[in-house]
Amino acid sequence: MFSKNILAISIGNIIEWFEYGVYSYTVGIIGSLFFHEGDETAALLYGFAALAISFLVRPIGGWIFGSLGDKLGRKKVILITILMMAISTGLIGVLPTFESIGILATILLIVCRIGQGLSAGGEYSSSSVYMNEYADKGRRGFFASILESGTVVGYLFGILAVSCLTLMIGEDRMVAWGWRIPFLISFPLGLIAIYMRNNLVDSPTYIQLKEENNLPEKPSLEMISTAKKPMVISFLILSFAMAVYYISMTFIPSYLQTQVGLSGPQSSMVSIAGMILFIIVIPTVGFLNDRFDRRIFLTVSASIALITALPLFIFMNSGGKFAPLISFVFLSIVASTFLGTHPSTLPLLFPGRVRNISYGITYNVSSIIFGGSAAYIITLLESLTGSNLIPAYFLMSTAVLGLIGISLLPKMEKENREVNYQNIDKSV
Repeated sequence: MFSKNILAISIGNIIEWFEYGVYSYTVGIIGSLFFHEGDETAALLYGFAALAISFLVRPIGGWIFGSLGDKLGRKKVILITILMMAISTGLIGVLPTFESIGILATILLIVCRIGQGLSAGGEYSSSSVYMNEYADKGRRGFFASILESGTVVGYLFGILAVSCLTLMIGEDRMVAWGWRIPFLISFPLGLIAIYMRNNLVDSPTYIQLKEENNLPEKPSLEMISTAKKPMVISFLILSFAMAVYYISMTFIPSYLQTQVGLSGPQSSMVSIAGMILFIIVIPTVGFLNDRFDRRIFLTVSASIALITALPLFIFMNSGGKFAPLISFVFLSIVASTFLGTHPSTLPLLFPGRVRNISYGITYNVSSIIFGGSAAYIITLLESLTGSNLIPAYFLMSTAVLGLIGISLLPKMEKENREVNYQNIDKSV
């Protein structure tokens, strides 16, 4: 039964990241079709800017849906978010372009991206809270990591959809109309997810709070008074998680083409190899951190990234035949170790009464600063400085922040490897 619940929860994140995969691999097309005509670099910046806009509203989505999740239940929220995500994504596939209706096309694209951002702001954090509250203590790390690996599965499906479609119809037809097809797929996927999630029961934590008549009346105010310390700790840890994830998933594919000099198909193959490792390593690490102190996995991953980021990107740009592949495989393993651990470590730092809103806001604020805006900021800095090592410096700085956050985590309880909010005041 729980396997069905895992699939029902994970499918929402798969759909969300399917769209991000599609968008990342069509960002040049989107930039050229929905913004004023410019050169290739301008189109890329415009496309990344539209991506960043959706991230700017994610904290609002985390606040809105987090509040609803704490007051009305986790299940209702994840039904709303997946419906909103499917509609916003699917509509992009039917939008007219700038050539047809001018600036209105740009506005409509941004509206859809805002809809995606709001829904995404509630989707992952609410799903993660649900998964952590529903899973048995001895398996929480594994099940939460499956949720995280589902985002990579969705992203990989998005890449494969764009790549296969391009091979089938050619680049000219892909630019003309083919790019619409992957976005339209979100409509039927959303219906499937809604059907599956509708059969879920709410999390035990929420049910208990409701039965005890202990639900918060004003989650936002209560969050400020009871969850400040775990929010700071989570923000610091998530800074590295967001940076290493979004650089790997959304930035590296274009970086391999514009800076390293790989062709589109070569870049796709390197990215796919790394993502397959993500899908394998993340749940493996999740399984292991149910048995060992989670701080070990977090510390080792962030430390290795801090030490190796600069030589890694130098090697990636060295011109060696297999250098890009080796570099991305190494980065994928380091990232997967961190990403397989933080989903089962952070949500339970927060009190159950305001867990959804607290984690939702923290997660999404960090995603703006260190995630969705990363590709745009790095691309802009590269164009200004001419340095192709900006991604390395970005990773190193966030690794430092992550290590500071990890040092503030309270000790795990030996019997169940959980970090509990009640221990934070004694440890910070």
